[in-house]
Amino acid sequence: MASRYGRESRYDRECVVAIDIGTTYSHYAFSFRHEYVNNPRQIYVNRPYGNMHSEKGPTCVLLKPDQTFHSFGFEAEDQYTELVEDAEHEDWYFFKRFKTSLQKSMALRQDHMIPDVTGKKELPAMDIFAHVIKYLKDDLMNRLSDERSFEIPGGDSSSIHWVLTVPAIWNEIAKEIMRKAAQKAGIRQDNLTVALEPEAAALFCRTSLREELDIGTEYMVIDLGGETVDVTVQRHVKDRVLEELFKASGGSFGGTNVDKSFLELLVQIVGTYAVDKIKHTEDELELFRWFEMRKRTISNDCNNSVSLMIPKQMLDIFEKEFGTSLKEHIEQTNFKGKIKSRGNKLIIDPDIFRSLFTPSADSIVCYIKDIFKKEACRNVSTFLMVGGFSECALIHNAIRKNFPDKRVIIPEDAGLAVVKGAVLFGQRPPVIRARVSRYTYGIAVARKFQSGDPAENKITVRGVDFCRGVFSKHVEVGETVPIGKAVESQKYSPLYKNSNSVLVRVVTSLEKNPRYTTDQYCNQLGTIEVLFSPGENIVIEVKLLFGKTELTVEASEENGKSITATFYLESKSSQYDPREDAEKDLVYQ
Repeated sequence: MASRYGRESRYDRECVVAIDIGTTYSHYAFSFRHEYVNNPRQIYVNRPYGNMHSEKGPTCVLLKPDQTFHSFGFEAEDQYTELVEDAEHEDWYFFKRFKTSLQKSMALRQDHMIPDVTGKKELPAMDIFAHVIKYLKDDLMNRLSDERSFEIPGGDSSSIHWVLTVPAIWNEIAKEIMRKAAQKAGIRQDNLTVALEPEAAALFCRTSLREELDIGTEYMVIDLGGETVDVTVQRHVKDRVLEELFKASGGSFGGTNVDKSFLELLVQIVGTYAVDKIKHTEDELELFRWFEMRKRTISNDCNNSVSLMIPKQMLDIFEKEFGTSLKEHIEQTNFKGKIKSRGNKLIIDPDIFRSLFTPSADSIVCYIKDIFKKEACRNVSTFLMVGGFSECALIHNAIRKNFPDKRVIIPEDAGLAVVKGAVLFGQRPPVIRARVSRYTYGIAVARKFQSGDPAENKITVRGVDFCRGVFSKHVEVGETVPIGKAVESQKYSPLYKNSNSVLVRVVTSLEKNPRYTTDQYCNQLGTIEVLFSPGENIVIEVKLLFGKTELTVEASEENGKSITATFYLESKSSQYDPREDAEKDLVYQ
């Protein structure tokens, strides 16, 4: 909540650092103010990780049995596989690809727990993200101190402005978890900006383009990540000014779906038992690292077979289970002539290998076609494709083929577009004039009981029957809301006239016109407690303000008296209970 963190964050820091925690990979980038002024494209990224020569490290964290940090990325993967092979992993905590956990639940809580890869243990999401942020933060600080070419006045993290990227489809509680994780990692809140991933990516694309987008151009940002594909539609108003035209949305058909297709192919070839026996071992790790490299080289016009190293342990398990060699087995299957076993290698026909990408490509194309059915998206002329999966030739060829009338822009470093765009966002934030609401926002109130209202919501006050938990709508899902300006306010009164405080319960819903805050798709986001002197004619005015990335809710007495109104997100229960705190209810004015 922007208003709860005091003064607006400054954007004149000597150094801006962006941290992008992805579903599959995580990394950081940074730039210096004096260099940005002369060349905004001068942005530095991570040093390569390990022997993979990649600026991105896998989003995985290994914690010791006492829940303290051990390692991150490739090192965490390698160490955990050693623990598994030595049967010493049971008391350790290994978390991998856990980011989507924050977007899969409407009823998200600040104390949300994430299970480790075994599914037997879990820890708070806030702690896990804090470990990742702190690792990347410390790695950056070590680099700045090691390399003489990088100097920051003051020499510590307090002179850095940090930008943390989050998906546009996340709700307010998910964003708050990330803010508090950053704070736990040692980043001060007044040194932190939260940037939405598609807006950061679009800023990078516009900065990188040799030719400017024409004013009025409506474009679709397609962020093709590891597990998810996120899409949003924007209009280029003028330099660094944009409007959102269609609410951010997404689906789980990113690059990891190709991994799943490959896993299914392996099961067809060697059987479930052989695949399961190498799970979380060094053999599985090396197999999928080989596969990852091959994924990056395949194209539509490639006629060469794809070779993959198959773990000896998997071959031995297969031969022991089936009593034959893998080579002889394949000759008796439908893969004869298309897949060959040669020593410890699988030789795969390029058409078979390309077919592993088909489910993802088809899902992405189908999803974009569905978006074009929306009236707000029909004038989109340009695609900005970003994210690591957008660098896959098979995917962007599928999009070009199915949308031949669209201009498709894939910038250099498409896989780094979000994190580099976030650096630009921190140096000079774009002006977002409007966004499209992903939810219906409202307030939980009481009104006179009507026929058909839930009996369990009935309460009698001063001899009158009221229905609690009625959804008083302020903003409708899909509605375009101005940024930085309050949405039209609404007025309420305390249900109990002798009250000296009320709770303004802020609720959201996926439906356009929810009736009750206890409906299936409703979720209590947070509350504002408003204190006042008891009286007969108290009027509470409530208004919503959509900021750069977050929601602010304000409540005050209509007559302008000084009051205490603090907005806080739910930390325990995210469900409104009409049986509790009736004495602090509001009613329609």
